[in-house]
Amino acid sequence: MSIIAVDSFVPDQSAAEVSACLKKAVRAMDQARHCAVLWFKEIVERELYKELGYGSVYQYAAVELEFSKTRTGDFLHLARKLEKLPRLKKEMEEGKIGYTKAREIVKVADEENEDRWLNAAKKKSRQELRETVKRAKQRAKRERVKNPAQGELLAGLHPTGALPVALTHKVTFELTSEQLAHFEALVEAFGKQGGAVAGSGRAIMLLEAMASLVGRADSGAVANPKEPHTQIHVHHCPDCEKSHITTSRGETELTPSEYEKLACDAHVATVDGPNKSAIPPSTRRRVLARDQHRCQAPGCSHTRFLEIHHIIPRSEGGTNAEENLTTLCSACHQRAHDKQKPACGKNQQAGPKTREARKRD
Repeated sequence: MSIIAVDSFVPDQSAAEVSACLKKAVRAMDQARHCAVLWFKEIVERELYKELGYGSVYQYAAVELEFSKTRTGDFLHLARKLEKLPRLKKEMEEGKIGYTKAREIVKVADEENEDRWLNAAKKKSRQELRETVKRAKQRAKRERVKNPAQGELLAGLHPTGALPVALTHKVTFELTSEQLAHFEALVEAFGKQGGAVAGSGRAIMLLEAMASLVGRADSGAVANPKEPHTQIHVHHCPDCEKSHITTSRGETELTPSEYEKLACDAHVATVDGPNKSAIPPSTRRRVLARDQHRCQAPGCSHTRFLEIHHIIPRSEGGTNAEENLTTLCSACHQRAHDKQKPACGKNQQAGPKTREARKRD
């Protein structure tokens, strides 16, 4: 790919010279954008943002690139579409298709019509391509209205004879042991509360729950910070320092950092003593209120699944003083503990051989 060199700005040039310099700068800007997309795709595909200490590409982009959520979404959409459009990706890498045209192509192209859209993009100006894409999307929309049972249609350059059959999609996601326990508890609680029609599958329940959350957010309702939505049970042996969590799939051993994170903000139960909170409830409420019930990690603004974190770990002398406590979402909380060296021998003092940490959500 040849690099376009941009001349430094010089005032008081002729109209032709100014126009030529501006066109050259715009071409360089477009080249820089599509190079940025390719680098961004690398960050996403290889999950390099995790190595840099961020839990999501949105968090990374907000802090490191100063991107808005909208701009991050645009880059992410284009990066993900390039995974399914290898020829478009190659054309971008070779500098034959710029960012602006690529952004239009991914709106309508799939593996079957990719070559046709690439050929159209090379023959048309940016404005002509935008208009062609717009007309193709409108045509596909009209077909959906005429044949709603046929599902989503991809816009093609020319109308096709037969409509594709609506597809079902398998959505998979990976959960940690803690997240799986929360997921199962939430599904059970949602069903008991009548949140979904009896006999609904988990996919319907999940969609209904998400819709419920959106409705709650729109109404401005705030969850009661005194009451956790669910509790999960973690069993810890102070002698061997091993911990496990129980789900429908059996017992799963936790890493030391996972246990330290869970024990950081939990109700602790022992076999011969009263239950107690790792952080006094009144202190917990004040810290949540101080932090406006929002994760305090840079670039993260989550308001759900909040937990209280000890800035100086208790194993290093940290206390429950409010200035040593901060609010983090569950994901950011785990990353904070992953960065800390797990405490050794913390629970080896004399006492019962088992203890149970009931994790707040």
